Amino acid sequence: MKKISNVYTTKNYDSFSFLGNNRMVSKSHVGKIIDSMKKNRLMSPILVNENRQIIDGQHRFLAQKELKLSVPFIVKKGYGEKETQILNTNTKNWSLVDWESYYCNKNIKDYHIFREFRKKYKFDFESTQHLLTKKESCGHNLNIFREGLLAVSSLKYAVDSAEKIISVGEYFKDYKDRYFLRAMMHCFNVSEYNHKRMLRKLSYQGNSLVKCVDKKSYLRLIEDIYNFKNRKETKPLRLF
Repeated sequence: MKKISNVYTTKNYDSFSFLGNNRMVSKSHVGKIIDSMKKNRLMSPILVNENRQIIDGQHRFLAQKELKLSVPFIVKKGYGEKETQILNTNTKNWSLVDWESYYCNKNIKDYHIFREFRKKYKFDFESTQHLLTKKESCGHNLNIFREGLLAVSSLKYAVDSAEKIISVGEYFKDYKDRYFLRAMMHCFNVSEYNHKRMLRKLSYQGNSLVKCVDKKSYLRLIEDIYNFKNRKETKPLRLF
């Protein structure tokens, strides 16, 4: 058996500090830890560097500070932002909002664009990424987001597409459904598709646009609505 690290303890809370690019503190998470510690406090040291900057365990630290408990900690010299990111990537305890804030704090332009766009149009993270990268589907998109590799393809395209999708909201309450969004992005890439015409067709077809289970089902339904009562001289829309 080999001893690796010493565990220290202190009530000098002011001796600790947070790294600027650590994740945002969640008050609700701190509250849950406080409730848990009141019932049964387990030994779980926080991890700090030689300057007592918290690398891992900021929520546990705040909970113990709130309860006026001594804080157990382990010192790892040389640890910093990189180690914080690795620890949270491996444990998967960062939310997408945490990653968004982390990269915005590092002043990565694409993440600032992402955050502003997401907050303005209120699409979920995956849909926001689809729009900004011009990719209808990509299973590893969120991993790319977490790894700091987000690359905005065209903000103009994203804004134009978002506005068009939102305009359907008058006729379809689930217009932010991720499969509907992907279907609409597919339509925007079809030269024959005309969004104003689609809105006209929806205006007199009542509740014809309904929620579907996948992108393909939405495309079939959009075809039917778009081609409804087509004039003979008008070429029908084909999305497959």
